[in-house]
Amino acid sequence: MRAVTGALLALFLSLAFPALGQESPNYAKHLLAQLHPEDQTLAEGWREALQLRLDGLAETSNDPETLDSLADFQTLIDAEPITFDISELEGEWRMRSLQATELGAFVYQYFPARIYPEAQALVFDKNSGSQRHRGMLAQRDDMTVFFVGALYYGYEAPRLYSTMTSGETTPEQREFDAVAEINKIGENHFVMAFAPEDGGRFRLYEIRK
Repeated sequence: MRAVTGALLALFLSLAFPALGQESPNYAKHLLAQLHPEDQTLAEGWREALQLRLDGLAETSNDPETLDSLADFQTLIDAEPITFDISELEGEWRMRSLQATELGAFVYQYFPARIYPEAQALVFDKNSGSQRHRGMLAQRDDMTVFFVGALYYGYEAPRLYSTMTSGETTPEQREFDAVAEINKIGENHFVMAFAPEDGGRFRLYEIRK
């Protein structure tokens, strides 16, 4: 099933972007156009919105794990983005998930992941851990690369973003659609911020060598 999903992604890329590379502004424009309108803002304003969530948790939570995790979130929020090229993301990485909701904030362990070229795209593939993501990357500007893909679980085959499949998009597909922004914050150090989910659930990936 994984091979089939990979083949479908490669076919979609070759048909949708036959002459565009992931560094091309036209490629980024075309990829953004594939998104549902409500996803086209990506993770805009994530720092400010996440800061409000963390401030609320700091004031109200009595959970030691939540309180201990706040500093790790704050470090990523406060990190100043620096310019980079999408080609810097290619390779083998380790990533950890940081998640915050009204119920608490949690930092998980690092898992291996990789980013590799396929057809005209650069593919993000976190295929370890219980919660996984796979999708395409494109350069939005000199400070930001964006991700278009889907969440899946360790016992499932990877999904595609819903508009990259045939037929009408179902509510279940939309639940797994994922978009995110990636900023460079240091040498071989990146933060990936997903668009907040309904109910104010925030997810970051801290990406390191």
